[in-house]
Amino acid sequence: MLLTDNIRLGRIKRYSLAEQAYRYLKDQILSGQIRQGDVITEQAIADQLHMSRTPVKNAISRLETENFVTTMNGRGTLVNVLSIADMRDIYSVRCALGELALDTAVKNLPLRELKRQQELFRDAGTRYHADKKSVSAEEMFQLDSMFHTMFVDYTSNHYIKKLMPTLEERIQWRQLQAYILTDTFPESTEQHLAILDAMEKGNLEEAKGLLHDHLEWSFNVMMDAYLNGRKGNEGGV
Repeated sequence: MLLTDNIRLGRIKRYSLAEQAYRYLKDQILSGQIRQGDVITEQAIADQLHMSRTPVKNAISRLETENFVTTMNGRGTLVNVLSIADMRDIYSVRCALGELALDTAVKNLPLRELKRQQELFRDAGTRYHADKKSVSAEEMFQLDSMFHTMFVDYTSNHYIKKLMPTLEERIQWRQLQAYILTDTFPESTEQHLAILDAMEKGNLEEAKGLLHDHLEWSFNVMMDAYLNGRKGNEGGV
């Protein structure tokens, strides 16, 4: 799934004030502008958005039900930290749902969509091989997100359509950071192309196995980037 679109106040007048505040805060959290562990206050957000505290309070309550934040009485609102155990659990569910999504989407996936994704990954891979700076971490993340979203878009299982985007949102910042901190795009591209090739050949079981391996590999890359980044911060880098 792609990073939540940046919220620009001039473009969201059609939403209620509470919805504006919710979308703004969620975007800030998912993009890392508001970091995990930060404490925010209703008044500060209300001032930023030029609105009263009531819609901000409603937005924070909504985010709390989604486990993005925790309200601390009289001390503001804490942006929840996604623990290692949380990330592991999310990936376990993501892996199971990802394989099911592939299984239930394969009959609906048009060949032109497979071909389109193959071309996008091959083009990005070629550009990266020629000049690493030609492919940004954001583009790497977007390609990866687009690939996994494809199965959700074409699945016939409506529960997957509801559950997967929520799971993807919770880890997307960590995934983006992994692309920023590591040089794993060539390997990631090869894995995506292998899955697409297996699907094109009609080998569903091979594709599901490759997807399972890719998601496990992706989790390990993300965890390594997270742990190394944390050590670097502790060392004052």
